[in-house]
Amino acid sequence: MDKKALIQYTILLIVLLLISYIYFNYFRVSVEEFKNINNNKKAEKNLPQTSKDLISDLVYSSVDREGNKYKIEAKEGEIDSEDKNVITMKDVTAEINLINGEKIYISSQKAKYNNDNFDTFFQGSVKMNYSYHNIKSENLELSFKDQQAKLYNQVVYKNRNSKLIADIIFFDFLNMSTKLLMEDKNKNILVKSVINNGNN
Repeated sequence: MDKKALIQYTILLIVLLLISYIYFNYFRVSVEEFKNINNNKKAEKNLPQTSKDLISDLVYSSVDREGNKYKIEAKEGEIDSEDKNVITMKDVTAEINLINGEKIYISSQKAKYNNDNFDTFFQGSVKMNYSYHNIKSENLELSFKDQQAKLYNQVVYKNRNSKLIADIIFFDFLNMSTKLLMEDKNKNILVKSVINNGNN
């Protein structure tokens, strides 16, 4: 074997050793890492998926076409899985500042707020206060577009002079009017006089 062929075989052997070294020390590790990444992805896919998007300390503010300002706050909210515009809230308070200077306060255990049209459905120990008027019910539907509230289920209305029990109360923010109704037309609205003797 001549010297030239020996040099070529030596170079070829060195190249093969380098390729083997690179393969076993770099490429093989990369393949193992790739397998681990794929296994991790499969494990992530098997994790239980939750549809709840919880949000803490929510505040929504809006102004209607008349200039009335609405602010709704909640300790906790959850985006509806079927309608992303609807937020289900807990421990809810609302404040409505009317352009005539009147302020209306609403509180409830829960509420559903529509982020698209700003309508809000309050439920559970609902309280609505404005001026010397106090209304309690189990449900209140606040329509931003119609600028009115509908209170129903165990409705009790109190002012300085009387206490009224009805099935439904409609409250119009435009003219500050209140309309009381009974679902059964044969039943009457219960009215009690409240006498202030100075001790209350």
